[in-house]
Amino acid sequence: RVISLPDIADGTLLTSSSGVGITVAQQFRLLADQSGSASAGTVLTNWEESDTDYQRVGSSAWSQSSGIFSCSATGIYLCQWTFVVSTSSGGDAYDPNIQISTDSGSNYNTRSRSWAHIAAGEPRDSPQNQFIFDVANTSTFRLRYRQSQDNACSNVTTIAGSSSENMTNILFIRLGDT
Repeated sequence: RVISLPDIADGTLLTSSSGVGITVAQQFRLLADQSGSASAGTVLTNWEESDTDYQRVGSSAWSQSSGIFSCSATGIYLCQWTFVVSTSSGGDAYDPNIQISTDSGSNYNTRSRSWAHIAAGEPRDSPQNQFIFDVANTSTFRLRYRQSQDNACSNVTTIAGSSSENMTNILFIRLGDT
């Protein structure tokens, strides 16, 4: 379709009901600092939906309980995440990751992972990653954000969280229909 100035001027493009545009965008952040668990596979918990100078787009499609996220709206989503860490001693290697389940949490598959390392001379890091996925069935879909998969995040490593700014966080944007 060729876009004409009248389409833009009268708002036709902005009010289209054809499903064009972002209908859901929602961000969560770790509410407070957590220590690394020193155990591979630990799920991050204590999340809140961002609320500082923030407004979600659309209805609240995403929710979480004990670190397990679920979604009430089918669609193709973009997930972007950041893992902010620091240490006051030594070094640490870790591999934060996101896993998805399509069978209500009975089985999970790693969909996105980052490898990182902090050392005494460089005591802070913030690995990030992103991926696109399909929520085809909201009743069986689950997602979890873990400290590590193969390299346990040390208990002298602090995973940064805050109730007033986004540090360790996860963002969901619905790109289109399933």
